[in-house]
Amino acid sequence: MKLYEYEGKRLFSLVNIPVPRGQVVKSPVHVQGKVVVKSQLLEGGRGKRGLVRVTEDSYGTIQELMKEGINTFLIEEFVPHTREIYLSAVMDRETGNPMIVASPFGGINIEESKDVKTFVIPIDRKLMRYDVDAIEKYVGYRGLGGVIEGLLRLILEYDAELAEINPLAITEKGPLALDSKVILDDNALYRHEELLKELQREKVPADSYVELEGDVGIVGNGAGLTMATMDLVKLMGGNPADFLDVGGGADTEKVASAVIRVGSNPKVKKIVINIFGGITRCDEVAKGIVEAYRKINKPIYVRLTGTNEDEGKKILQSQGIRVYEDALTAIGDALRS
Repeated sequence: MKLYEYEGKRLFSLVNIPVPRGQVVKSPVHVQGKVVVKSQLLEGGRGKRGLVRVTEDSYGTIQELMKEGINTFLIEEFVPHTREIYLSAVMDRETGNPMIVASPFGGINIEESKDVKTFVIPIDRKLMRYDVDAIEKYVGYRGLGGVIEGLLRLILEYDAELAEINPLAITEKGPLALDSKVILDDNALYRHEELLKELQREKVPADSYVELEGDVGIVGNGAGLTMATMDLVKLMGGNPADFLDVGGGADTEKVASAVIRVGSNPKVKKIVINIFGGITRCDEVAKGIVEAYRKINKPIYVRLTGTNEDEGKKILQSQGIRVYEDALTAIGDALRS
């Protein structure tokens, strides 16, 4: 779920990331002094398109922008600052650890910058002072500890797939998030119903299932990984029977339900499960697979890696379920059986 800028900044405030004073409006209003009028859209490039404007005439500016079909605006105080930097947090799919992405330069052309560095923070420990020191040294500014900790909290506590500040302004009073880009994991929204109510947003379906014509059942976590698994099955001569993404943070019950759903399709002869556990715990996934296996009694081939993978593999192997280090081998065995 993509959040509007003002929604992302509400989350920033919850994790103590400083943001400018502002208000959300849906019609022209008069605000004294110099302000920034920011069109609220779920897309990038607003600055380049003239949809973010510094003005002393908030009423007239909003009138003009409404002619573009925009109906929601964030009006913020104009904040003088000496420089801008870039900070974001994401979950590193390779390691299953949260990762801070930093650049000494922020602003509208960050995507073209080569001065970007990543800092992995192991998920099994808290943020340490030396982590912060390394990031601060790279961007050339001290005093980012609170902002970095807040970004990590958004990833770990609020299940954000991305929490980005671009730019983070350096002011006389310290860092200030001038913009926000936050994407929440759709499949973890059930854990944040109070937050959704506060944002006046609706929860999306817990999983994504599309039935196809083949006989190889597919279960993955994350749309990209699931699609890649389907492509591999097709490239290796198989025919996928479905697309089913259980998403991040899937627990035993959700995994069991997903596998039973796929296995209940009479066309399905075997099931390939491809799981990368970041937020998702591999031992929880394994318990769900075992529960489903006892009910559907169809061959299951599992690629399982990530958080608690050793425990997960032991659980599967104890029940005679095939478990693999890589997806290619798992799919190959499934198609040869």
